[in-house]
Amino acid sequence: MRRFLLVMSVVAIASPPALATSYLFCPDVPTDDPSGASAAIYLPWDVARNDSGAYSLVTSFPQGTPVDGLHRMCNGDWLISVETPTTLGATTYDPRDVVRYSPGSGTWSLAFGGAAAGVPVGSDVDAVFLVGGDASDLVLSFDVPTRISATTYEPADLVRWSGGAFSLYFDASAASPPVPDAVNVTGADRRGSLSVLTFDVPATLTATHLPGELVSWDGTAFASLYADPGWRTSSRLDAWSFLPDPGDVSTMLIGKSLLVPGGLRIAWGMSASAGAEDYGIYEGTLGTWYSHTAIDCSDNGSDRVEEVVPGAGDRYFLVVASNPDLEGSYGRHSNGTERPMGSPSACRAAQGFDCP
Repeated sequence: MRRFLLVMSVVAIASPPALATSYLFCPDVPTDDPSGASAAIYLPWDVARNDSGAYSLVTSFPQGTPVDGLHRMCNGDWLISVETPTTLGATTYDPRDVVRYSPGSGTWSLAFGGAAAGVPVGSDVDAVFLVGGDASDLVLSFDVPTRISATTYEPADLVRWSGGAFSLYFDASAASPPVPDAVNVTGADRRGSLSVLTFDVPATLTATHLPGELVSWDGTAFASLYADPGWRTSSRLDAWSFLPDPGDVSTMLIGKSLLVPGGLRIAWGMSASAGAEDYGIYEGTLGTWYSHTAIDCSDNGSDRVEEVVPGAGDRYFLVVASNPDLEGSYGRHSNGTERPMGSPSACRAAQGFDCP
């Protein structure tokens, strides 16, 4: 289906959009749809999705898999940790491990071997994410105080694994206020410069944060990033992940429209990232670089083709991948720096650059 852009469509997207919150999660116990919109019950091996209070099932791991950490990679693979020794495929994985599942091939593999890395028996990896793209460093959290070499990592710390060595990524005791000793981080991810955490019990920091709430740390202060009032206190987010960043649009072709008098036909290639769920089109004035503003924020028909009527004068166009949370790259200047977001209007409130 083609969409014919009208002046009124530009007016409709002129206000800056609010920041959405979408994430993927596995609950620790069977959990009813918190919104009450369906009779769905999400099990600990189910991956559910929350889009600002609207819930849906994404996939399920083998029945009985005790998922304890979760991360969605740019290429669509999953990283998980397990709470107890678990056989996946033909291999039994330890709670100290991080396991990779590739849906395309249906294969399981070891992404991080906890025993070989020096994680002691009795410690459990209960949060996992990557700090950049798919080839970047792992960040982990442990469920109990864990001594590796000469350092003890607390259950609310985040620990980076890079080049065969551990280091502190987030020091819970050095935060202001410090995270109480009795609090365990059950899941974590990052958004831009923020570290985002969930806790196993109510944690009183600047305010009291409940299990199931996403709590951000910006290096100076804690804040509530998202809390669903319908979330039941009997459940917690035992494992969760933001959507992958939307990535880059690979190619764009512009030609004369055969459907719209004076119009252009814009077609583009798919982003390589699993986090790309939609696309927006931006238009600017040649010579007034970085003047681009949003003229269409959705790929109607999901065919990556739109017909537009350009404004007067010499114009340029950009196509940007997006999901409910973020936009991807607008492309790069010849010196490698990212083009800025559309001004005064953009289709999403923030950007992410981790995925290609």
